[in-house]
Amino acid sequence: MFLNRQNADGSAVRVFYVEKGGSRLKQLGKLLLCIAVLAAVGGWLIYPRLTAPHVQSAIEAAVVIEEALARGGDGATFRAEEIDLDAVYSALEARFPYAFALHATKGLGRTTALRVEISRPARQEQAWAYAKALAAENVREGMTEVEKLAALHDALIRLCRYDVDTAAETAPDGATAPFAADGALLDHKAVCAGYGRAFGMLCKAAGLETIYVASGEMNHGWNAVRLDGQTYYIDCTFDDPVPDRGEYISRRYFLQTAEQLAQTHTWDRGFYEQVLDSLG
Repeated sequence: MFLNRQNADGSAVRVFYVEKGGSRLKQLGKLLLCIAVLAAVGGWLIYPRLTAPHVQSAIEAAVVIEEALARGGDGATFRAEEIDLDAVYSALEARFPYAFALHATKGLGRTTALRVEISRPARQEQAWAYAKALAAENVREGMTEVEKLAALHDALIRLCRYDVDTAAETAPDGATAPFAADGALLDHKAVCAGYGRAFGMLCKAAGLETIYVASGEMNHGWNAVRLDGQTYYIDCTFDDPVPDRGEYISRRYFLQTAEQLAQTHTWDRGFYEQVLDSLG
């Protein structure tokens, strides 16, 4: 700002000065900065809640994660009022034939980030490639779904033998190959988890939907499928005799109903029925 002022000799002079209002501008600037910071923090708090999908069950969370993996990601973030992470792992394990670890991070806005760490990723990718080749070799055009399942069941049993040494260990490492598809398909030896995951991988390669069923009570795992709306169970491990008998194949535990399987097996039937429902 400026004022015109007259000197003692009558000459005019223009004097510049700064209004005290400048301090008010500084205060306004500080206020706007505070508002911007608060907005950024608020966005940081609210954005995850607005963008993360809301899930109402562990199975829904597993579906979200599997879809993210199919797109090339390594996990997913979702919102949930309350979620059982052990159940999320079981549901994803049922649907996803790779052996993995699941890492959880709780976030703001009731969000949970779950990251999937695949065990021995290169070897499991080799197992997937081999599964596709083996499925193509054994599944022919014109086969019924039952015939395809039987062909893959038989092929796996001929290929693999039960790993009695690993099974006899007092505290075996469940992240090792005998518990995964690469153990069964590449090393040709596995325990029940390896058989189940390998069969799931073979079925996926053949375009068949199946899940892996794990029983903590039995410390055992096998597979389940839906045919014409009916649930059936396939236990490749129990159909592979110990000691190994070469080409001999049993089909006693091939396509058993729940009532038949319940005579020898125990599992959370309701949970795995829901997982099967999620496939369709």
